[in-house]
Amino acid sequence: MWMVLRVLLAGGRTSVHSRIGKLVESAPDIQIVAAVESGIEGVRLAYALQPDVVVIHAHAEGFDGIEVARQIAGSNELPDVRTVMLSDSTADDWVLGALNSGVSGFLESDARPEVLVEAIRAVARGDAHLSPAATRCVLDKVFPLLRPGSGGETEQRLSELTPREREVVCLAALGLDNKEISSRLIVSHLTVKTHINRAMVKLNVRSRAQLVAEAHRSGLVRLRDEDQEKA
Repeated sequence: MWMVLRVLLAGGRTSVHSRIGKLVESAPDIQIVAAVESGIEGVRLAYALQPDVVVIHAHAEGFDGIEVARQIAGSNELPDVRTVMLSDSTADDWVLGALNSGVSGFLESDARPEVLVEAIRAVARGDAHLSPAATRCVLDKVFPLLRPGSGGETEQRLSELTPREREVVCLAALGLDNKEISSRLIVSHLTVKTHINRAMVKLNVRSRAQLVAEAHRSGLVRLRDEDQEKA
């Protein structure tokens, strides 16, 4: 028996909601619990319904999808709600703006049904899911800017991580998903998810994508490699 993932659709007209609903209706583990056009209503229902995932259509008329994602990701009352952004644009500013707002997934609006379903499943289990175009943006625009961090604030944040949290974050930064990390460390999937969530709080980031970027920027991955070489 599988766990049913509860999904809220925010942004876009009824026709868009209908199309998205049809995209995922064949997945037995996904249930659309509500669909709204208003950003304010989307945030309100996120609080009221506590869905597993909110799928946000970024370019609906009069709708600020990035702000909706930011409010959901930044809320202490919605710690387990993940967001997937559907965008008509893969321009760098849109991709980076969405990731900065805390989304866990970013796809083009015309994503294939199986891709959208997999993105919903991935972010629900605590992983990130980016389209090839979004991934290319991160590689081209973000990683060239990442340098090992220094200074009191960064060192203080890193010092708050437990050894196990450091290990989990580094493995996530190397591209492993939660299932792969749990197998590598011989711990439960829930334990990995807990370590990821605690590390996100300590490093003051909103999403797994931001956590991975911070792990590289701060030099955490480099420090792990150096420790292994010394061992």
